[in-house]
Amino acid sequence: QARVFAYPSLIEGFGIPILEAFACGTPVVSSMGGSLPEVGGDAVSYFNPYKEEDMVEKIDRVLASDALRKKLVKLGRERVKEFSWRRLARQTLEVYLQCV
Repeated sequence: QARVFAYPSLIEGFGIPILEAFACGTPVVSSMGGSLPEVGGDAVSYFNPYKEEDMVEKIDRVLASDALRKKLVKLGRERVKEFSWRRLARQTLEVYLQCV
């Protein structure tokens, strides 16, 4: 039931919380840290994590605009479809088999 998910991470290994927010239909505002842009793609409103005013501005913009919120939710629901545990397991197995 959140109106926005804000993720101010500086360093991130993958960004599963972003995918969880997408799956719940929550718009995401996130820092540009680590792998987050790779995970979020164009379905996230990004901010500079070292500039508090940028984070506040991006969160306020999503909260103030129904159109932007709906757009991010739609993009997020599509983006999350690109990721799955089954696919991850299959790709990991393929790497292991190549190493043997």
